[in-house]
Amino acid sequence: MAEILFICPYPELAEIAKKACGAQDDVLIKVARMDEAVRLAKQAEKAGFQVIISRGLTASGIEKSGVTVPVVTVPIGGYDILRAYYQARTIGSKIGIVDLEEIILGISSFEEIVGETFLKYICHNDLEDITKGVSYLKNKGADVVIGKIAMARLAREMGMESVIITSGYEAVLMSIFEARRVSIVRKQEKKEAEQLKAIMQFTYDGIIALDKNGRITVFNRASEQISGWKSEKAIGRYVTDIIPAASCQKLLDTKEPELGEILELGDTRVVTNRVPIVVDNAIEGVVTTFQKIDMLQKLESQVRKKLATKGLVARHSFADIVGESSEISKSLSIARKYALNDSTILINGETGTGKDIFAQAIHNRSSRKNEPFMAINCAALPESILESELFGYVEGAFTGAKKGGKAGVFEMAHCGTLFLDEVGEMSPMLQVHFLRVIEQREVMRLGSNCILPVNVRIIAATHRNLKQMVDEGSFREDLYYRLNVLSLKIPQLARRGRDVLLIAQKFLQEYFNKQAKPVADLSNAAEEILLNYKWPGNIRELRNVTERLAMLSSGGVISGEDVKEALLVDNWDLYERREERSKPLLDLPSANSFPEEGLSDFSGSLNDKIVASEKEVLMEALERSGGSKKIAADLLGISRTTLWRKLKDTA
Repeated sequence: MAEILFICPYPELAEIAKKACGAQDDVLIKVARMDEAVRLAKQAEKAGFQVIISRGLTASGIEKSGVTVPVVTVPIGGYDILRAYYQARTIGSKIGIVDLEEIILGISSFEEIVGETFLKYICHNDLEDITKGVSYLKNKGADVVIGKIAMARLAREMGMESVIITSGYEAVLMSIFEARRVSIVRKQEKKEAEQLKAIMQFTYDGIIALDKNGRITVFNRASEQISGWKSEKAIGRYVTDIIPAASCQKLLDTKEPELGEILELGDTRVVTNRVPIVVDNAIEGVVTTFQKIDMLQKLESQVRKKLATKGLVARHSFADIVGESSEISKSLSIARKYALNDSTILINGETGTGKDIFAQAIHNRSSRKNEPFMAINCAALPESILESELFGYVEGAFTGAKKGGKAGVFEMAHCGTLFLDEVGEMSPMLQVHFLRVIEQREVMRLGSNCILPVNVRIIAATHRNLKQMVDEGSFREDLYYRLNVLSLKIPQLARRGRDVLLIAQKFLQEYFNKQAKPVADLSNAAEEILLNYKWPGNIRELRNVTERLAMLSSGGVISGEDVKEALLVDNWDLYERREERSKPLLDLPSANSFPEEGLSDFSGSLNDKIVASEKEVLMEALERSGGSKKIAADLLGISRTTLWRKLKDTA
């Protein structure tokens, strides 16, 4: 479909234009001059043409007619003038030229080349001036005039010969190329203008734009509803006439944005943001937005409900963290204190130690517990995807971008907590962007120029030594100190002693209940294996092992062999007996320590003496623990199950 109208003042130009257009059908070619050309141009404007091409006085007349469609003028090149000159030279000896200033100024160089001086007159492309120019050339004795159609026609009427400066193929082709470029740009501008218009008219925000004097230039539909004024009455007036409380003079002076101010507009309370329009360091106006507070509250409530249904909540609390060892107790005590603060936390711990559980527990104990909790693993995604997940993107930001765009986790965690697991795996480029968001508390979606303020508490976690990475240059020092405001260390499972059994029992209870099977007990051998294993995968590995045990067990007692099978260990160097757990309950004297003559007095069964001594040790442990069998078992380095059995055997 044709988008460009080429109005040719003479038929020969139309033929050249057809040749230049080739097989493309985006240019409609018409032959017309002056008033008829203007009429065609106005019709083209109504029909939706993007660009008009014409030449000389005809092009000038179209531009002056008030037509808003861009007009591309066919240029006159040196070759066009040269061709007209040689034709004129065959007709007369004294040559004159009437044309625009840019054409006449170029004639001087042309005169040097051909060795001849022309009679020249500069006009401004209106008929009266052209008439004066042709009369001037006649009075100076010109016998042939070269120029455009209007000049040539007047010259003939005054008794002189004339030659029309025609446009050649190259000039026409150049003008068509330019018109196509203008058409593309204009359609893009129209698209953007329509998008902006739609945003302005259908947003919930009231939007008012002001010039540098404080007069209203834009007043959208929401502004009408909020203020009670109609757009046609508001535009052109001072903003203080419409909204007396909207004082923008301070911003015009300071150039500093004013965000989040609460105003009273009649019976309506609104939140307003004012942003200056700065061009070349000078204020050219202000954009003010208004939002009804009650509408914001309703939207926030809806968002909260949607976030909850999508799982953007922390599901774990400190009650879910099982353990009684001094190591985990210390971590829990610190974490509980950190939860009451709003500072950034850096959690250090090996993979599988439960860093994410701690992050959720901290969130659920904090003042942000009713707000979103977002978690993202920086090691699980490629850099490009991680960037879009963190910051979000607008529609068309990249190939495959979701229609309508997507909010990033910073936006989704607004007013809540953002948990960044394995933050040490973040690329240097993302570290820069991430640092900017933390420092400025602002985020910009990919492909957007809109900055969104965010209020997010950051909890970062890593299994790597970030300080060492800073020294090696692979992690930014400024980001490290931004993250490491509060530091929390999670101990590895192998250092938590008998917590292993408590956690294993919790997992077994969970898995057996799911299968509707009676819970199987751990044998002493099974407990010893679990206690002495190094657990390189920490709690995550223990969960997997207990799930296998629950699947393989049919009830009763879980043996040591069952545990070994569930561990799936090929290299038993990982299976390490700890020195403190290999000590015997009794430190009996060796046979060499008895005097030889005293052996005769050593009577009774050896087993009886061992049992009696073991009972004495058990009673002493119970006495020291105040009767607590759990503490007594810890003192003796045995499980509570073993303690119960030994007490029964020695009763």
